[in-house]
Amino acid sequence: MGLSHERHFQNYHRVLNRAQWSSRQAARILLALLVRTFAPKDNVVIGLDETLERRQGEKIAQKGIYRDAARSSKRFFVKSSGLRWISLMLLVLFHGRMQG
Repeated sequence: MGLSHERHFQNYHRVLNRAQWSSRQAARILLALLVRTFAPKDNVVIGLDETLERRQGEKIAQKGIYRDAARSSKRFFVKSSGLRWISLMLLVLFHGRMQG
């Protein structure tokens, strides 16, 4: 933002942790803008990814025990403690000519 020279630059970082806002509503607005921009006429393809961040400690409130896909197999089930992150992605196929 070009504000690193500001005396109280850290105040700009407080917007997300002190303001009243809904991350789900923000995600809904962002997804609508992305679909309108990149896939206005085509079918929408959504990708979903689940990642386990292995974390330890008593102060991690959302920590749970989940299936660890990186360490498990079809026959061997591994549970790990940590945070489960779920990512939703809009997958877009760009049509165009390659230049070169």
